[in-house]
Amino acid sequence: MTASTNGLLDRAVAGDLDAIAQLLERHGPAVRQGIEGKIHPRWQAVLSVDDVMQETYIDAFVDVSRFEPRGEDSFVAWLVTLARRNLLDAVRMLDAAKRGKNRRRIKPGATMSSLAALWDQLGGDGATPSREVARHEAYNSLQQAIERLPERDRVVVRMYDLEGRSVDEIAERLQRTPGAVFMIRGRALRKIRECLGSASRFLSKG
Repeated sequence: MTASTNGLLDRAVAGDLDAIAQLLERHGPAVRQGIEGKIHPRWQAVLSVDDVMQETYIDAFVDVSRFEPRGEDSFVAWLVTLARRNLLDAVRMLDAAKRGKNRRRIKPGATMSSLAALWDQLGGDGATPSREVARHEAYNSLQQAIERLPERDRVVVRMYDLEGRSVDEIAERLQRTPGAVFMIRGRALRKIRECLGSASRFLSKG
Protein backbone atom coordinates (compact mmCIF):
# COMPACT_ATOMS: atom_id res chain seq x y z
CA MET A 1 0.00 0.00 0.00
CA THR A 2 1.52 3.34 -1.02
CA ALA A 3 1.83 6.35 1.23
CA SER A 4 -0.69 8.19 -0.96
CA THR A 5 -3.19 5.35 -0.55
CA ASN A 6 -2.60 5.33 3.19
CA GLY A 7 -3.26 9.05 3.28
CA LEU A 8 -6.44 8.74 1.23
CA LEU A 9 -7.88 6.11 3.57
CA ASP A 10 -6.90 8.10 6.65
CA ARG A 11 -8.49 11.23 5.23
CA ALA A 12 -11.66 9.32 4.36
CA VAL A 13 -11.99 7.91 7.88
CA ALA A 14 -11.43 11.42 9.24
CA GLY A 15 -14.44 12.60 7.25
CA ASP A 16 -12.85 14.08 4.14
CA LEU A 17 -15.72 13.82 1.63
CA ASP A 18 -13.46 14.24 -1.38
CA ALA A 19 -11.27 11.35 -0.21
CA ILE A 20 -14.34 9.13 0.29
CA ALA A 21 -15.63 10.07 -3.17
CA GLN A 22 -12.26 9.17 -4.72
CA LEU A 23 -12.26 5.77 -3.03
CA LEU A 24 -15.83 5.06 -4.11
CA GLU A 25 -15.08 6.06 -7.70
CA ARG A 26 -12.00 3.85 -7.68
CA HIS A 27 -13.59 0.77 -6.15
CA GLY A 28 -17.27 1.09 -7.04
CA PRO A 29 -16.96 -1.02 -10.20
CA ALA A 30 -15.49 -3.95 -8.22
CA VAL A 31 -18.31 -3.73 -5.69
CA ARG A 32 -20.91 -3.59 -8.46
CA GLN A 33 -19.38 -6.66 -10.06
CA GLY A 34 -19.69 -8.46 -6.73
CA ILE A 35 -23.47 -8.06 -6.66
CA GLU A 36 -24.25 -8.32 -10.39
CA GLY A 37 -26.64 -11.19 -10.96
CA LYS A 38 -27.49 -11.50 -7.25
CA ILE A 39 -31.00 -10.02 -7.54
CA HIS A 40 -33.59 -12.77 -7.97
CA PRO A 41 -35.60 -12.45 -11.21
CA ARG A 42 -38.86 -11.99 -9.30
CA TRP A 43 -37.56 -8.71 -7.83
CA GLN A 44 -35.75 -7.29 -10.84
CA ALA A 45 -38.77 -5.24 -11.88
CA VAL A 46 -38.67 -3.24 -8.63
CA LEU A 47 -35.03 -3.49 -7.49
CA SER A 48 -31.85 -2.80 -9.44
CA VAL A 49 -28.11 -2.96 -8.88
CA ASP A 50 -28.14 0.84 -9.15
CA ASP A 51 -30.49 0.95 -6.14
CA VAL A 52 -28.10 -1.20 -4.13
CA MET A 53 -25.05 0.83 -5.14
CA GLN A 54 -26.68 4.15 -4.32
CA GLU A 55 -27.63 3.05 -0.81
CA THR A 56 -24.19 1.49 -0.35
CA TYR A 57 -22.51 4.78 -1.22
CA ILE A 58 -24.76 6.58 1.24
CA ASP A 59 -23.83 4.06 3.94
CA ALA A 60 -20.15 4.52 3.14
CA PHE A 61 -20.36 8.29 3.60
CA VAL A 62 -22.31 7.93 6.86
CA ASP A 63 -20.36 5.05 8.42
CA VAL A 64 -16.80 5.52 7.14
CA SER A 65 -15.65 6.78 10.55
CA ARG A 66 -16.26 3.23 11.86
CA PHE A 67 -14.05 1.67 9.22
CA GLU A 68 -10.61 0.53 10.41
CA PRO A 69 -8.18 1.12 7.53
CA ARG A 70 -6.05 -1.93 6.78
CA GLY A 71 -5.38 -1.19 3.14
CA GLU A 72 -7.59 -0.67 0.13
CA ASP A 73 -8.41 -4.38 -0.11
CA SER A 74 -10.08 -4.13 3.29
CA PHE A 75 -11.97 -1.04 2.10
CA VAL A 76 -13.29 -2.94 -0.92
CA ALA A 77 -14.30 -5.86 1.33
CA TRP A 78 -16.11 -3.42 3.63
CA LEU A 79 -18.01 -1.90 0.68
CA VAL A 80 -18.96 -5.35 -0.60
CA THR A 81 -20.27 -6.23 2.87
CA LEU A 82 -22.37 -3.04 2.92
CA ALA A 83 -23.74 -3.79 -0.55
CA ARG A 84 -24.66 -7.38 0.27
CA ARG A 85 -26.28 -6.33 3.52
CA ASN A 86 -28.36 -3.71 1.70
CA LEU A 87 -29.43 -6.26 -0.89
CA LEU A 88 -30.38 -8.72 1.85
CA ASP A 89 -32.37 -5.99 3.66
CA ALA A 90 -34.29 -5.22 0.48
CA VAL A 91 -35.07 -8.85 -0.30
CA ARG A 92 -36.26 -9.54 3.25
CA MET A 93 -38.59 -6.54 3.17
CA LEU A 94 -39.88 -7.43 -0.30
CA ASP A 95 -40.52 -11.03 0.75
CA ALA A 96 -42.32 -9.88 3.91
CA ALA A 97 -44.45 -7.41 1.95
CA LYS A 98 -45.39 -10.07 -0.59
CA ARG A 99 -46.58 -12.32 2.24
CA GLY A 100 -48.31 -9.42 3.98
CA LYS A 101 -46.27 -10.20 7.09
CA ASN A 102 -46.59 -7.73 9.97
CA ARG A 103 -48.48 -5.25 7.81
CA ARG A 104 -51.39 -3.87 9.82
CA ARG A 105 -53.97 -1.39 8.67
CA ILE A 106 -53.06 1.91 10.35
CA LYS A 107 -55.78 4.36 11.29
CA PRO A 108 -54.97 8.05 10.83
CA GLY A 109 -53.70 9.50 14.08
CA ALA A 110 -53.45 6.10 15.78
CA THR A 111 -49.87 6.68 16.97
CA MET A 112 -49.89 4.11 19.77
CA SER A 113 -51.43 1.47 17.53
CA SER A 114 -48.80 1.99 14.84
CA LEU A 115 -45.98 1.97 17.41
CA ALA A 116 -47.37 -1.29 18.80
CA ALA A 117 -47.40 -2.84 15.31
CA LEU A 118 -43.80 -1.77 14.70
CA TRP A 119 -42.74 -3.00 18.14
CA ASP A 120 -44.32 -6.39 17.44
CA GLN A 121 -42.31 -6.66 14.25
CA LEU A 122 -39.06 -5.69 15.93
CA GLY A 123 -39.68 -7.98 18.91
CA GLY A 124 -40.80 -10.94 16.86
CA ASP A 125 -43.19 -13.75 17.71
CA GLY A 126 -45.95 -11.35 18.65
CA ALA A 127 -44.13 -10.28 21.82
CA THR A 128 -45.55 -7.17 23.50
CA PRO A 129 -44.52 -5.11 26.50
CA SER A 130 -45.90 -6.91 29.53
CA ARG A 131 -47.06 -4.05 31.77
CA GLU A 132 -48.42 -0.56 31.24
CA VAL A 133 -45.26 1.09 32.55
CA ALA A 134 -43.05 -1.19 30.48
CA ARG A 135 -45.20 -0.53 27.41
CA HIS A 136 -44.83 3.23 27.87
CA GLU A 137 -41.04 2.93 28.30
CA ALA A 138 -40.73 0.59 25.34
CA TYR A 139 -42.68 2.80 22.96
CA ASN A 140 -40.81 5.87 24.18
CA SER A 141 -37.52 4.08 23.46
CA LEU A 142 -38.82 3.14 20.03
CA GLN A 143 -39.78 6.73 19.23
CA GLN A 144 -36.35 7.94 20.32
CA ALA A 145 -34.67 5.31 18.15
CA ILE A 146 -36.72 6.47 15.15
CA GLU A 147 -35.71 10.08 15.78
CA ARG A 148 -32.03 9.10 15.74
CA LEU A 149 -32.29 7.70 12.22
CA PRO A 150 -30.91 9.62 9.23
CA GLU A 151 -33.65 11.78 7.74
CA ARG A 152 -34.50 9.57 4.76
CA ASP A 153 -34.64 6.41 6.89
CA ARG A 154 -36.85 8.24 9.37
CA VAL A 155 -39.20 9.42 6.61
CA VAL A 156 -39.64 5.87 5.31
CA VAL A 157 -40.39 4.41 8.77
CA ARG A 158 -42.81 7.20 9.63
CA MET A 159 -44.68 7.03 6.33
CA TYR A 160 -44.76 3.24 5.96
CA ASP A 161 -44.90 1.92 9.52
CA LEU A 162 -46.52 4.77 11.46
CA GLU A 163 -48.80 6.34 8.83
CA GLY A 164 -49.57 3.28 6.70
CA ARG A 165 -48.65 4.97 3.41
CA SER A 166 -48.08 2.87 0.31
CA VAL A 167 -44.63 2.08 -0.99
CA ASP A 168 -45.47 3.74 -4.30
CA GLU A 169 -46.39 6.97 -2.49
CA ILE A 170 -43.15 6.91 -0.52
CA ALA A 171 -41.12 6.14 -3.63
CA GLU A 172 -42.66 9.13 -5.39
CA ARG A 173 -41.94 11.36 -2.39
CA LEU A 174 -38.28 10.30 -2.25
CA GLN A 175 -37.81 9.98 -6.03
CA ARG A 176 -36.60 6.40 -5.61
CA THR A 177 -37.80 3.01 -6.81
CA PRO A 178 -40.11 0.85 -4.65
CA GLY A 179 -37.25 -1.60 -4.22
CA ALA A 180 -35.02 1.16 -2.87
CA VAL A 181 -37.73 2.13 -0.40
CA PHE A 182 -37.82 -1.41 0.95
CA MET A 183 -34.04 -1.39 1.16
CA ILE A 184 -34.07 1.86 3.12
CA ARG A 185 -36.74 0.46 5.43
CA GLY A 186 -34.76 -2.72 6.02
CA ARG A 187 -31.69 -0.69 6.93
CA ALA A 188 -33.75 1.57 9.17
CA LEU A 189 -35.29 -1.32 11.10
CA ARG A 190 -31.84 -2.84 11.55
CA LYS A 191 -30.56 0.45 12.97
CA ILE A 192 -33.57 0.72 15.27
CA ARG A 193 -32.86 -2.76 16.64
CA GLU A 194 -29.23 -1.80 17.22
CA CYS A 195 -30.30 1.42 18.94
CA LEU A 196 -32.79 -0.34 21.19
CA GLY A 197 -30.11 -2.82 22.23
CA SER A 198 -31.41 -4.26 25.49
CA ALA A 199 -35.02 -3.37 24.73
CA SER A 200 -35.87 -7.06 25.04
CA ARG A 201 -36.17 -6.44 28.77
CA PHE A 202 -39.56 -4.90 28.01
CA LEU A 203 -40.86 -7.99 26.22
CA SER A 204 -42.95 -10.77 27.60
CA LYS A 205 -44.61 -13.63 25.78
CA GLY A 206 -46.83 -14.49 28.73
